[in-house]
Amino acid sequence: MRIKQFLLGRKGLNTVEVVVILAVVLGIALIFRKEITSFVKELFDVIFNRDIPIDLDPTKAT
Repeated sequence: MRIKQFLLGRKGLNTVEVVVILAVVLGIALIFRKEITSFVKELFDVIFNRDIPIDLDPTKAT
């Protein structure tokens, strides 16, 4: 009886929406797992690579 009220009630609708959204995001993450990991690795390489000179002088034109 409580489960039926939960599923038919408005409070249960928000829970179902969150579960569906999480399932979609998880599915997309699993499908594009290799692309996401390679992107993150390249991003960390750029961020933490000390060999790249970074000039923060705003007066210089690029």
